[in-house]
Amino acid sequence: MKHQTPSEFHTRPVYIELVGAGATGSLILAGLVRLHMAIKELGHPYGMAVRCWDPDTVSAANIGRQLFSEQEIGQNKAVTLISRYNYHFGLEWFAVPKKFLPSKNYESGNVVVISAVDTRKSRASINAGLKQYYNAYLIDSGCGKDFGQVCIGNGSKELPYPWVIHPELLDEKLDTPGNTSCSMADSLERHGLFINQFVATGVLEILWQLFRHGGLDYSELYFNLKTGRMMPKMITEQVSTSDKNPS
Repeated sequence: MKHQTPSEFHTRPVYIELVGAGATGSLILAGLVRLHMAIKELGHPYGMAVRCWDPDTVSAANIGRQLFSEQEIGQNKAVTLISRYNYHFGLEWFAVPKKFLPSKNYESGNVVVISAVDTRKSRASINAGLKQYYNAYLIDSGCGKDFGQVCIGNGSKELPYPWVIHPELLDEKLDTPGNTSCSMADSLERHGLFINQFVATGVLEILWQLFRHGGLDYSELYFNLKTGRMMPKMITEQVSTSDKNPS
């Protein structure tokens, strides 16, 4: 079963809400620049309008695992990255140095919310905010030390939101407290150096499929770098989904 991309995706601006500009989000944002340039070159009249949200500042522990330099320590992550890409590529994307706050100002059905956060509490906040959009896509990403997953949904029976199928993604009791790092070495004890790159590529490939190939055959991707395996979950219509936007 193939999910078909809405026709508006090819004729109107597509609004991207990227929530998180850290280990995975910074890599996603770099890929979004490439994706925007590619679809414009292929004839899309507008491309993407990206807004990146993150209240955090760059720390010494981020250097090496995230796309920041030592000179950027102390600066807000979203502002730093968006300013960089706007300057180098002539973009007019937006950075918000705050926690995610959804907007009603976007065109109906042409919104993709990308979750690149590291706590279930943050995911729950994003989930609640989806009520502000109409038929928005939600791409959720997450990873451990050497494994990760990417899931997409739009609230339909064919493509339910990830948290409908995986309610554990919203269970705040499963969050691990004190997940801060004082050094890159400490960070690498909890996450491998390249797992975030695989997860970010999974998010970007899903968007590429929607733009370039007119739809999706799969709704989830799972990565395990220890075993060297990647496994998709193919789309089949869900018959038990009663709520498009669970709280």
